[in-house]
Amino acid sequence: MLKIVPVHLVKIRIRMKWLLTLCLSMLLTNLFSQYYFNDLVATQQANEQYKLLRGQKVKIVKATSYEPDNSITEGFLLEQDISLDGKKIVLTATTTGGKKETSTTQYEFGKLKRSHSYTNGIDTKTEYTYTDKGAVQRIVFTTTDTAMKSTNTEVHEWLYNESGQPVSMSKVKNKSDTTLIECIRDDQGLVVEERWKRKNRGIETYYYYYDAKKQLTDIVRFNARLKKFLPDYQYEYDDLGRVSQLTQFSLSSASYLIWKYRYTEQGLKQEESAFDKERKLVGKMVYNYE
Repeated sequence: MLKIVPVHLVKIRIRMKWLLTLCLSMLLTNLFSQYYFNDLVATQQANEQYKLLRGQKVKIVKATSYEPDNSITEGFLLEQDISLDGKKIVLTATTTGGKKETSTTQYEFGKLKRSHSYTNGIDTKTEYTYTDKGAVQRIVFTTTDTAMKSTNTEVHEWLYNESGQPVSMSKVKNKSDTTLIECIRDDQGLVVEERWKRKNRGIETYYYYYDAKKQLTDIVRFNARLKKFLPDYQYEYDDLGRVSQLTQFSLSSASYLIWKYRYTEQGLKQEESAFDKERKLVGKMVYNYE
C-alpha cells in the first residue's frame, strides 16, 4: 500500500483539489508526530510496497481522480515512474490550473534510502540509514526555505534491544533541541505507548491498540480540550491483512474522514475513496499499473 502518513483533517465541504493536496502530503512529507508509526511502521510499509511493485515489474503508476458525482477531475495528473533498475521512483502531480509538484524517491538493497521534493520554494530531503538487521537506525530530515534562505534539520536516532524491538528514539532539531521518544511494549513485544520527554518532562503520549492478529487498530491520545482520550486514527483490515479502512479524526472539531481501500488480485492498491462523517462520498482515486 501507499505509505500511510498521518495528515491534518479538513472541513467536511472538501473538493478533490484538496484531496490531491492530501494525497500529495501523504506521499511527499512526514509530519512529525507518532514517530513509532511514521519512522518504523510506515517505512516498513513503503519498503513492502516497493518490493510488491518490483515483483510485479511495474514501471508506471497512474491515478485518476473522481469528484463526488463520479465525474473525472479535470486537469488532474498523478503519476509514478519507476526507473529501469528500480532504484528510483519519480512522482509527478499536477493540479487543476497546471500547478506541478514532483518528488524523487531512491531505494538501495530493496529499502527506502532517500527522498527529495520541492514545493512552493520549500526544498525537503530525507535520508534513511538501517541497522545490520534491516531496521531503521537513523533518519535525517533537511528542509530549506529557498526564499528565506534558511535551513532546518531534524535527526531521529533509534535504539533497539537484543531482540530487535524498538526501545527509544532521540529527536534532535537543529543540533540543539532534543526530545526523547520512549517505546513501551506489552508482554508480546508490541509497542503500546509512545512517550515524549523533553528535559525529563513528559510532553505527549500516544497509545497503540491491536486486534487478536496483532494488527494495529487505534492510535489514541489525550484531548486536553475535551479532557478525555480520543483516537487520532482507526484501522480496519481485510482477510489478507491489508488496510481496508482508515478513519482520521480531528482533535479540533467533530469532523472526520473515512478512507476505504480496494486492491488488485496482485495486492496493489486499486482504489481509495474518502467519505465524510455522513458517509457521503468526498472523492476517490483509481490507480492503473503498467
